[in-house]
Amino acid sequence: MQRVGFTFRIKPELKDEYKKAHDNIWPEMAEAIRKCGIHNYSIYFKPDGTLFACLEVEGDYQKQMAELSRTDVNKRWQEYMDRFFVKEDKSVTGPEIETLEEVFHLD
Repeated sequence: MQRVGFTFRIKPELKDEYKKAHDNIWPEMAEAIRKCGIHNYSIYFKPDGTLFACLEVEGDYQKQMAELSRTDVNKRWQEYMDRFFVKEDKSVTGPEIETLEEVFHLD
């Protein structure tokens, strides 16, 4: 199992809508995430629009995310969510993610 933390940004004024979208995540999207071995997935919000996310994944994170990105439901979800994200490269669908290095973990 691999634990992963990352950050990305949304438009702060869209926080409530972003949260609502995740409160009502499409069941097929949640299932695709689980099928890729991703679990214990949480997202946290800072007032400046920065989001911190952490998850656990069975196997290799990059491989599992690549598998998820190839699913039709993920492509549709990223297109649906794209309006929320603050990013420099507007040609990329979905968030611009910065993966963080884990420096401490206590079970």
